[in-house]
Amino acid sequence: MARDDINLRVLLHGLVYFCRKFPGILSSPGWEFRHYDPNQFSELLPAAVYLQRCDLAYSWGGRLTLGKFLSAARALQKKNLIMFWCGSDTLAAHKDYEAGRIDPWIAEKIHWAGSPWLAEEVRAMGLQCEYVPTTWVDVPETLPPMPAKFSVLAHLSSAARVELYGIDHLFEVAKRMPGVEFNVVGILPGEFLRGPDNVKVHGRVPSMNPFFRETSVFWRPARHDGLSFVALEALGHGRHVLWSYPFTGVTVARDALSGYAEIQRLHDLHLQGKLQINRIGADYIASNFTPARIRQNVLLRWKQVIESQAGAAGARYCGDQPTI
Repeated sequence: MARDDINLRVLLHGLVYFCRKFPGILSSPGWEFRHYDPNQFSELLPAAVYLQRCDLAYSWGGRLTLGKFLSAARALQKKNLIMFWCGSDTLAAHKDYEAGRIDPWIAEKIHWAGSPWLAEEVRAMGLQCEYVPTTWVDVPETLPPMPAKFSVLAHLSSAARVELYGIDHLFEVAKRMPGVEFNVVGILPGEFLRGPDNVKVHGRVPSMNPFFRETSVFWRPARHDGLSFVALEALGHGRHVLWSYPFTGVTVARDALSGYAEIQRLHDLHLQGKLQINRIGADYIASNFTPARIRQNVLLRWKQVIESQAGAAGARYCGDQPTI
């Protein structure tokens, strides 16, 4: 039977939220994707069985030392294993790197990173690593017009992460701009976060789209970040995005000083009736980060890894311009 006539089997391991969502956009004839929750004891044995028979193991989350999953993969002599570095995992790994704790087996595996800056951080720890986009965005069929009311939006996954996400910078700017509304969305149920009077704090929502339609600026002054889904979504809606990292269609604003200057500039344009949709950002997202585009690129790369006797990484990506 020809190779193309059978399923290519991929085991997804790591961050449960993303491992559950990823197969939805990857679904394609000839491929099989499975994920077993590492937090469920009943799924450990099925995961080990599938790890033995899969063509590729893909770990969403990187590390330099062997945990249970990587120990099992090494014991089974899995050649085709890709470790995907996605964000704060580089911060934890750097502590192991400074202590000289790098497992040689892990160092020999294929390492991908979800953003150009994360790839640089991984390479700084002595590993070969490429930026391979895996973040996807459902772009609206028609870009929503800029709202009549100017406001600023930010995302915070937990009230305990105010400093990591730079929300303290947002609070500082909000105090200087009492006439502008700021919205912070995403804290966990039962959490409480208090900021200046012009900052509205919201819990988790099923979709950020209603907020994108009603906001002018999305600001993500994170002190450390991966390729944020929500930042790409804001770009995909044609909103003006301030971020801590350079990216197509984005203005870099890492702190309160730079954030205030840019938000004030955009607010002035709004008052003059001159604030337009961010078409550079929207067009870039629509060309490079739709589910179809990400699926095409990821599956091609995975197939090249599986079919390469050496487990080579295959096609490459450069900068923040994905190219095959």
